[in-house]
Amino acid sequence: MAEKLTASVTFKCTEEMKIKLERIARSRKLNGSSELMRIAAMDIIFEVEEMLNCLQMPIDLTTVTVDTRNPEPFELELAPNPHKTQAQKKPNCRNQLSLICHSTAKQ
Repeated sequence: MAEKLTASVTFKCTEEMKIKLERIARSRKLNGSSELMRIAAMDIIFEVEEMLNCLQMPIDLTTVTVDTRNPEPFELELAPNPHKTQAQKKPNCRNQLSLICHSTAKQ
């Protein structure tokens, strides 16, 4: 069973890589490359779990949005519409045109 697993995991590895893997496993006194790969996989899993645990506290801070300062319920109110004055654009344009027409007429 272990040989089949090792063969499937190292399928895309070159023969040279497989030989190096076996040598590393023997130098660490392990029972073949499958045990070495299992240890490597466990190290990767531990590393990722550690990173996720480090991220958990900031994630909790951003997802817990209960307001503990005010015990009363918070309600949004619509802002009153600002009072719009009568259109000022047209009279302002007339004033500007009268200034332009006045100054060109004098020349």
